[in-house]
Amino acid sequence: MAGLIVFGLTLFLRSQDVPPLEFTMKGDSLAFQLNSFDRSESWMLQQSSDGESWTDLVPLESGLGILGFGVQIDRSSLQGGNLDKVFFRAKKVFRHEELSQEYLAALARWNEAGVSSYTYVVQSWSGMIGYSARYTVVDGVVTKVETIVDPMFGSVPASFTIEDWFAIVGSAIEQNAHLIDVDWNAGLGFPERGYIDYDDWIADEERGWTISELIPLE
Repeated sequence: MAGLIVFGLTLFLRSQDVPPLEFTMKGDSLAFQLNSFDRSESWMLQQSSDGESWTDLVPLESGLGILGFGVQIDRSSLQGGNLDKVFFRAKKVFRHEELSQEYLAALARWNEAGVSSYTYVVQSWSGMIGYSARYTVVDGVVTKVETIVDPMFGSVPASFTIEDWFAIVGSAIEQNAHLIDVDWNAGLGFPERGYIDYDDWIADEERGWTISELIPLE
C-alpha cells in the first residue's frame, strides 16, 4: 500500500490484486490508472474512510484514449467531501452477475418444462452473416433443417437446439463479454431474443438472434 500527502489530504491506494492502482492529482482533479490490458475485465474504484468498510465510487473505464483502465474525478465527488484520510482500491467486478442469475433461472425453467421434441424458427446474424431457418428437434436431436433465408456466406448450421442457444449465452457470460442483452421467454424460459457484443473494440464480431414459433411436438 502506498501513501501520498497532497494538499493536506492523505490518500492511500490499495489494490487487491496486481496490477497496482496509480494516482495523480492536479488541483481538485484526481486521476486513477490501472495498467491492466485484459479487456474482458471490469474494475470498480472503491473508497473507504478506515480501510475496512468499502463503498463503490465509480467504474474504472477502458477506452481508446486510456491505457488499461482509468478515470478522472473531482475531489468534491468523494464521499463525505473534505476528508483527512481516504483509502482507495480497485476491485475486479463481475460484469454480468445479475444476468448470470437470470440465465440459471431461465435454464432451470426450460429443463423443468421437459420439452425435448419441438420445432422453432430462428433469425440469426453475426457480422455480415445472417440466415433464417426452421429446426425440428426430436428427443434433443436435430432431425430436420428447413432454410428460410440463406446466409450470404457459408451455410445454415446443421444442428442448433435450444440448449445450444443457452450455451451461447452461458459462454458469453463466462467470457465477461462487453454487452449481453437477452429476453427470456416468459413461459418456457428459452432465450427468445439476444444480442452479444464480445468486445467493443472489434467490429463485426457481434451476434444476435430471434427465436419464434417454438411448438412442442407430441
